[in-house]
Amino acid sequence: MNYRERLYETYVSGNKQFLRDLLPNPQKQDARNIINLRHAIASWVKQVPRTGKVLDVACGSGNILNLLQVEEFTNLYGVDISLEQVQIARLQFPQVVCADAMEYLLSNPNKFCLVTAFDILEHFNKEEAIKFLEAIHSALLPGGRLILQLPNGDSPFAGGIVYGDLTHEVTYTTVSLKHILFACGFSEPQFQEHGPQPTSLKGVIRYGIWGILRQIIRLIHLVETGGPSTEVYTRVMRATVVKVG
Repeated sequence: MNYRERLYETYVSGNKQFLRDLLPNPQKQDARNIINLRHAIASWVKQVPRTGKVLDVACGSGNILNLLQVEEFTNLYGVDISLEQVQIARLQFPQVVCADAMEYLLSNPNKFCLVTAFDILEHFNKEEAIKFLEAIHSALLPGGRLILQLPNGDSPFAGGIVYGDLTHEVTYTTVSLKHILFACGFSEPQFQEHGPQPTSLKGVIRYGIWGILRQIIRLIHLVETGGPSTEVYTRVMRATVVKVG
């Protein structure tokens, strides 16, 4: 058994559950995350046809698929290597399959108008990441969109995310992520912070405070380097790109 197999064998109980135990009300937080994420990516999915085929890679028990359903997408697919989580997702989304993501993507060329891949790219080494992104590129229709979420190496607070999971292999900044996405045939990159969203009174307060704090971080960067920064400072970031041709 290599180190990955050993770590993934207890991935939920040995990592994810520890983080979930820190939350006072996990179910309420799940619902709030869906609201915030929907608000954040609304402009990115606005032009994606609601009847087109949409895939969530590493879908787990279906959290992102729930979001996509709320966004009125009707043709939802998912793939995950964990049978336990797939069985939960299938209760609501029958087109979810238990399979290796890379093999699934390569076996479904030019099929999807949208692919979401949250919290997965960082689990691949560089060679694997290129193969993974090329596989997504092959599965997308021309003009199809990819949305990623992953740790942000530009953040001064990224350490807890980057090193909090032993299965993380590579940490990206917006610059290095843009580089690998271009190399795999994608274009039109856009990035956003995974920060507070003004979708509730508490969210508005946090959003305002974060706006002040990020200006301080921006100033520190300017003083240190004497030049502009990427403007993405949260410990997790999101990115979207489009398949060329």
